[in-house]
Amino acid sequence: MTAHAPGTGGSAGASAQAHYRAQLARTRARRWTARAAIAAAVGGAGTWVLGWRAGLASAAVAAAADAVHHWRSHSGVTAWRKGAAGERATARLLRRLERAGYTVLHDRALPASRANVDHLVIGPAGVFVVDSKKWDRRTRISGVRGRIWIGKRPAGPVVTPVLFEARTVGTALTRATGRQVDVVPVVAVHGAQMPQWGALAVDGVTLLRARRVPSWILRHGRQLDVDTVGLLAAAAAALPPAAGGPDK
Repeated sequence: MTAHAPGTGGSAGASAQAHYRAQLARTRARRWTARAAIAAAVGGAGTWVLGWRAGLASAAVAAAADAVHHWRSHSGVTAWRKGAAGERATARLLRRLERAGYTVLHDRALPASRANVDHLVIGPAGVFVVDSKKWDRRTRISGVRGRIWIGKRPAGPVVTPVLFEARTVGTALTRATGRQVDVVPVVAVHGAQMPQWGALAVDGVTLLRARRVPSWILRHGRQLDVDTVGLLAAAAAALPPAAGGPDK
């Protein structure tokens, strides 16, 4: 039995991108109304003091400044856009595993859950759930007094959903194949500062620089035979692509 054909694993970041576009559409009317009000107020003041030309220029500058501020502000909408970009970047890195014969599925829905798996990797080294995280470059991931911190936040709550995803996938594949399947959770980190070569472990979840994930998986060696890999790949392919914008 052969593994699932590479290149048919879905669209990385599709759910995050869909959620971003949906939120953007829902807020578009409100944003334009507020922007028009700001431009009118500034333009009116400029016209009163300096004349209509200055008022028109002031209104245009105010509208442009508001647009730039909204685009750069750290909001839920922006976070989903960044998340989609991170998933696409991880997918490109995981092509190395596809070329090595691994099955790589992207943006898969979980049974009885609104959550989704960013990337599911199946091959001789085992089964891995890879979650993409894209943080600001100023964010530092470090170990302090026996705990892992992501910026000023403890890492535990951040990785808990990834652990849930791995366990849920393991349960689904176990039921589908009739054999115990253990799934390894890993976080592919984009942007944030963290140890150059080392891996950080939090509650059974490994955090790595995204570019190191493929080689880290390959270093697990051969854990599964060809028939088992094919069986698991076929079962995993039954997980549908995630639709809309699941909670993350």
